[in-house]
Amino acid sequence: MAEPYKDVRLVLGDPDPAFGKTVSSAVFPLGLRDISVCIDGERLRDATAATVDVVACDTSLPKLDFRSFAQDVRHGKVGQNPFVILIATVLDEAAAKAEHIPECGIDEMIAKPVNPLLLVRRIGMLAKDRKPFVLTPGYVGPSRRAARRNDGSDDAVVAVPNTLRARVVEQKSDGAVDGLVVAGRTTLNQGIAASGVNVIARLVRQLGERQSEGAGIEEFRRLLGALARMASQVASEHRDSGSSRNIPPIAERMRRLASRAEAAPARPPQAELDLLARLSDAANVALADGTGAADAVPEIVAVVDSYLARS
Repeated sequence: MAEPYKDVRLVLGDPDPAFGKTVSSAVFPLGLRDISVCIDGERLRDATAATVDVVACDTSLPKLDFRSFAQDVRHGKVGQNPFVILIATVLDEAAAKAEHIPECGIDEMIAKPVNPLLLVRRIGMLAKDRKPFVLTPGYVGPSRRAARRNDGSDDAVVAVPNTLRARVVEQKSDGAVDGLVVAGRTTLNQGIAASGVNVIARLVRQLGERQSEGAGIEEFRRLLGALARMASQVASEHRDSGSSRNIPPIAERMRRLASRAEAAPARPPQAELDLLARLSDAANVALADGTGAADAVPEIVAVVDSYLARS
């Protein structure tokens, strides 16, 4: 008897241990044996530390903020596979939508009580096909729109590895699957960085336009506040490979400069807007050319540090 799911790793998060036993029985004929059943968030995080292929979790699981957990997974802060299939099981679909569960990075949402056979069918569908990922400063995960395109906006849409498909359909080895994840993480990190840098560039450009128009201080404070928040978010992202590793020090200087300008009693001087523009340009250099960034980043960082120290 064929067992296409024999190498698949499934993690179930549900406060009822009996549910895990029921699902285990339902997937047994497919050959799926590697199942971790977790009755609280702490155990769920431990179980997902390895490279797993599917996580099906009750959004009300004790000791778990599900939305934060989902985005931590997608950003690579939990587990080894940010592309894992994420299925949310919910007690109340209307309440789940009000809490923005569908927008936290999941692939599917299923209402409880969950029919184990329905869960198996959904997993089978996702093994054949899944949506591309959208990469924005605030969201990483499957596209929630039926026909999303990468049209040059802040939202990058990329195809990502589907380790479930790789194991079930393509019958790839563990080593091959791990290779897909490693390559995909590099693309993911660079895409997240690019999305944030694009937003920063737009805000810096708008600041220059408002300066030319003679806009009032409140408009400057609005843009500078948005810039400081975005720069802070970009600076806090951990990127351990690729040219995007040069971006956090640039973003941190931008945050400091924008925050100080936002709190000032007058519009920012042209010198500060020029520094923000240079930082934005350096971030783009860091994205496009890691070698060039090795010189560009320390130079602009030193200039900004000197300016902040003496003014």
